[in-house]
Amino acid sequence: MRPTKRTSAKRIVAKKKPRKYTTKRAYDSKSPLGKLMKLKYRINDSCVGGEFYDAQTHDIEDTILNKTWVTEEIDNLKNGGWLTATKMKVANEMWNKYGG
Repeated sequence: MRPTKRTSAKRIVAKKKPRKYTTKRAYDSKSPLGKLMKLKYRINDSCVGGEFYDAQTHDIEDTILNKTWVTEEIDNLKNGGWLTATKMKVANEMWNKYGG
């Protein structure tokens, strides 16, 4: 007797739906980077005369120095650095100053 041919059953594979991706943001708002970005936006609002603007309490030179400090710390975090406890305290004082 001759052996019978074995036929492989064709498998029908269901196509998987592509995974739904969440939109990527440039930063997480709960991270130190996100909080510094929000502080930068608050400083910008105070310079322009937005919601947090008070001409009597804000000196323009002090505001510019604060903004440069915040942008330097943002660049530092983006390049792999980290915030020390004293820098966090300084940022917290600025947050309170600019409408915290």
